[in-house]
Amino acid sequence: MFLFPLGMILGADFGIATWLNFNLIPTILGNIVGGLVMTCIPLYLTHAKTAPSINAEEEVKAQPAMAK
Repeated sequence: MFLFPLGMILGADFGIATWLNFNLIPTILGNIVGGLVMTCIPLYLTHAKTAPSINAEEEVKAQPAMAK
């Protein structure tokens, strides 16, 4: 985020389109894919089966009847 704009300021032979195509867009896509693979998938695999099941009918039966 710093070196490419600094290079452009100092007279490097590339423009904003080159910076977007070869640096910023691949970095954003890599962070999204890496975040999914390294964070979301392991969390899902480790916690999805151990999460308590939600069954509304059992919860209603388990609650005591309210006094009127």
